[in-house]
Amino acid sequence: MRKVNNVLIKHIQRNIITYFVVIMFFLIGISSGAFTTKALSDSENGELIAYLENFFKIVDTKTIDNFAILKQSLINNLQTGVLIWILGVTIIGIPAILFLIGLRGFIIGFTVGFIIKQKGLKGLIFSIFSLLPQNIIIIPGIIVTGVLGISFSVMLIKSKVEKNVHNNILNQFFVYSTVIAIVYIFIALGCIIEAYISPLFVKYLSVYM
Repeated sequence: MRKVNNVLIKHIQRNIITYFVVIMFFLIGISSGAFTTKALSDSENGELIAYLENFFKIVDTKTIDNFAILKQSLINNLQTGVLIWILGVTIIGIPAILFLIGLRGFIIGFTVGFIIKQKGLKGLIFSIFSLLPQNIIIIPGIIVTGVLGISFSVMLIKSKVEKNVHNNILNQFFVYSTVIAIVYIFIALGCIIEAYISPLFVKYLSVYM
């Protein structure tokens, strides 16, 4: 555990600026998503309200298919992880990785912002218990994956530009891919929480919404 901690600390220290940039894009995405809820037209707002109310009614009356939620969550997060992994080896993928991180923040910001806008304190409580448990694990995992992708892309750029830089690209690629796979295992734990724990809160709280 001590060795693992040392590796993690060194990794963060080496990539502190990249972490700062990635987290900033994520926060900008959240802010943009929350702000967008205020820019909705009356018709768009009405459609989303109807969808939200229908969602609460369905959740309250029907049995939740936990396995289907788990499957979809794993697919969604795997797609994001694989896309970031691919972008990391394209050299020009850095802007796209930052866009994906910002998009994930936008979705969360819009969802939470809209629920709170319509339901007030109840919406805040609902958002905390329905979205926070899984995202405590999933979001850090996505951010780490993004940082790894950007770092690998930067390393490739340096190897092309700086003649004095000699990296064993194949070994670096293997390490890069392995670490991202390990991070995804942790993300999968968040998916399990999303499928089997968060729905319990959703079903219980939907009665009061």
